[in-house]
Amino acid sequence: MSLGKRHIGRRVAGVGVAVALMVIGLEAPAFAAAPVVSSFTPTSGPATGGCIVVVTGTGLDDFPAAATYRFDFVLNVAPNTVVQATDYVIISDTEAWVRSPALVAGNSYNIKATNPGGTSTSSTAFLATNGAGGCVPTITSFTPACGLHGSTTVITGTNLLRGTVAVPGTPFEGSIGGGIVSFSPYSSDATHTVPDVDEATTLSVVVSSDAADGPIKVTTKGTTAVPTDGMSAFSTVKFEVPPPDCTAVVEGHPRAITFKLKKSGKASGVVSSTEDPAFTDCVSAVPVKIQKKKKGGGWKTKANATTSDTGSYSAKIKGKPGKYRALAPKIAGTTAADDCLKAKSATRTIKK
Repeated sequence: MSLGKRHIGRRVAGVGVAVALMVIGLEAPAFAAAPVVSSFTPTSGPATGGCIVVVTGTGLDDFPAAATYRFDFVLNVAPNTVVQATDYVIISDTEAWVRSPALVAGNSYNIKATNPGGTSTSSTAFLATNGAGGCVPTITSFTPACGLHGSTTVITGTNLLRGTVAVPGTPFEGSIGGGIVSFSPYSSDATHTVPDVDEATTLSVVVSSDAADGPIKVTTKGTTAVPTDGMSAFSTVKFEVPPPDCTAVVEGHPRAITFKLKKSGKASGVVSSTEDPAFTDCVSAVPVKIQKKKKGGGWKTKANATTSDTGSYSAKIKGKPGKYRALAPKIAGTTAADDCLKAKSATRTIKK
């Protein structure tokens, strides 16, 4: 099922309310503000489709807009042919991930977003290319550069998202997520620590049990579930597995934390163990801080929460403009090996 269609129930409810109001002669309320498409990246990709385009702007997460969005690629010369993007994910009020449809090579297309509040078309164009164009993933760095099997490595770069077809031929056939990561000798795929924190520029994965010294590989798929239908990148630096190449001492229990933030100020997420098998004692009853970036640097706590038995948490802040994150502080155990290590989420932004 397409992640972009996961709010189908909301859509039906919203339409029902609007129809009921019209029946009794009242005007339906304006739930959604018109979207604004400010920019997108990459600006070119294969004409066969499957490139994940990160669209930025405003008004991208207003109820019920997330349930009734439409993204189109519009040929920017007459006859202005419209090709609908059938798979997308609304990430926040300012960001959406859209999978490019099949286009005509050599043509340029503006990206148009439509919701019940209105329509916005990008001022720049997406170029459909015979090859991969600007959609090829890149690996800028990764940390740490050395790690034990089962430890966590964070990869940074560009175009690290992928789109796949889960059930070909069905109305909701697509999904969007982090690229496929593999360590030398590339015989298996690494597990993502918490898929919800994957970004176009960041992936967090667990070092696979068969990993050996060598470059890290990231593959982003196109329009099918076949691994060869993708674009790959290799790091220029080797990842090393001890011993004897390096010394990696893992003390304590590593964790990850997801963070979702609505414009209204509602914050939520999940704390999870990144060990295999999972160490659940560091997941439940965990104190979580919702923090805002200060103008002079550093972070200020705006709300506190405690996780449930399954690691989920929620909190409410005032929702003022700025950058926010969720933090699960380090919890000291009787020895260093018993510590629950600190976890920081990706940042989320509330704009004016």
